[in-house]
Amino acid sequence: MSELSNEPPDGAINLGGSRYNIRNFRVYATPPPTFTIAPCPTGNVQVTLTDAAYDSYEVQVGTLIRAITRNAPETMPMGGANTVVVTGRYTALGTCTGSASQPISSIAPAAPAQFTSLALQSPLPGGAATLTIGGLLAGYRYTLQFQPAAGGPFTDVPGVTITPGTPTVSLPRASAGSYRIFSNDACGTSPLPSNSIGTLSLTGTSADNRNQLLLTGAAGPYTVTRNDQPLTTFTTILGGLEDADVQCGSTYKYVVTSLQPGGGRAISNEVSITTVSSLLPPQPRLVASFNANDVVELTPLLATAGLPTGSSLVYSRTAGAQTANFNPVTNARLLRDSTMMLADLLANPPCYSVRQSDVCGNTSLASPSTCPALLSARPADPDGSTITLTWTPFVGPDPTQPVTYTLQRLAADGTVLPRSVVVTGNTYTDLTPPTNRQVARYRLQISGAGLPPDTFSYSNRANVTRRLTLTIPTAFTPNSDGLNDVLEIKGKYLNNYTFVVVDRNGQEVFRGTQRSETWDGTIKGHAPVLGAYVWRFQQNNEDGTPFSLTGTVTILK
Repeated sequence: MSELSNEPPDGAINLGGSRYNIRNFRVYATPPPTFTIAPCPTGNVQVTLTDAAYDSYEVQVGTLIRAITRNAPETMPMGGANTVVVTGRYTALGTCTGSASQPISSIAPAAPAQFTSLALQSPLPGGAATLTIGGLLAGYRYTLQFQPAAGGPFTDVPGVTITPGTPTVSLPRASAGSYRIFSNDACGTSPLPSNSIGTLSLTGTSADNRNQLLLTGAAGPYTVTRNDQPLTTFTTILGGLEDADVQCGSTYKYVVTSLQPGGGRAISNEVSITTVSSLLPPQPRLVASFNANDVVELTPLLATAGLPTGSSLVYSRTAGAQTANFNPVTNARLLRDSTMMLADLLANPPCYSVRQSDVCGNTSLASPSTCPALLSARPADPDGSTITLTWTPFVGPDPTQPVTYTLQRLAADGTVLPRSVVVTGNTYTDLTPPTNRQVARYRLQISGAGLPPDTFSYSNRANVTRRLTLTIPTAFTPNSDGLNDVLEIKGKYLNNYTFVVVDRNGQEVFRGTQRSETWDGTIKGHAPVLGAYVWRFQQNNEDGTPFSLTGTVTILK
């Protein structure tokens, strides 16, 4: 500030013939000083001066007044006061001052931070980590501390900021050891460490159809997720865990979690392992059976519930001196062998086996050969009143186990008729085949021999078509004497036939379709005419082949 005067003091200047004098004055501003306060739970308050306008400062809390230095925190007892006042002064002018005040807020009682989890994003050393925290109180200061795996004190981790209200803290490069959250008030009067959580670093390897999880760091007990689902079938091995419930060629993602003694969880980084193996798949077993159409069906019995992804089954058939391999199949459904007719199978009874290949190129041992039973039937006498049955031995999934054969009689539609019988050996004579059926149909129901419970193998069906018999008299006497008064048909296996009688002119005089229909010799209600007549009988055998017969009958007195 300057003052202009026409008095002649020192410093006079001449302006346009006049003399002027100048004096300079310093002007002092009095802005409010800037400072921060931090209450402490012990009844103190910390004041930090940040102002630079004045030459000296003093702070007042209640009746207590102290000098305070810039950027040097000062802790003062509150003594029931709720306001902090800071006054700035100039050395040259003691009466020229500036003041500012701030209310003292309340602060919650000190409590340790809640350290929930430490999760690695990649294996150590150098892997990033995410810390999940809670319970951070306003007004307190928090630092991340680390203790090396080799031991020693916890020390502050530089460059990591922890702010109340932020649920996670990122650690760009974690080290092997334990971490904790250290809290204190501004006055340094309530130091509290949280629980500590150790790092858990995970790597993985695979061999012999087993995945091994190698762990470094936090001790168990462990929980494991595989492909984001809980895994309970793992076992503990030296240095880690092992998962044997895996399939060669499949890739699995693992994360291991350890519940820490003081609370909180150590969560490993995620590891992906592709299962490899040079072990052979388990040896399968095989069931061979005929279906209702006399086609061989092959059902594999595998060690797993289904065929693993990428695996295949290769079936082979040996018949006589010939061995044939089927094309590989990639499912465990039954396979039908429709490449050979039943007559060829009967001539060269087949046996079958199967091998399982996995996605890693390993092939199992072939299953024990299994051979379906082949049944044959033939009349034991000319009219088929007894029938002889023979069969080839059934060989099941376990050839060392005994076999039980049950001979079943079948209806034309395949329905099992009553009176099935358990048979032994390889031959049986049926002394009482059905008398009301021209075709006697049979098959074997087989159990044992390593077949699963309630599972059966069946032989092919074997049929015997017996000769239809027809007895028609050559003459009858419709004279009402009670002897030979009607023409009736007798025989075996007569059903759905046509029986026609014609006179010498070829005119039809009688037609019958069932045995209860007889001819009394009348023609359209007229009395019998003596003489010879021609008859014709037609019926299909039960196997569908036609049968016909003709003859003559004479009406006598």
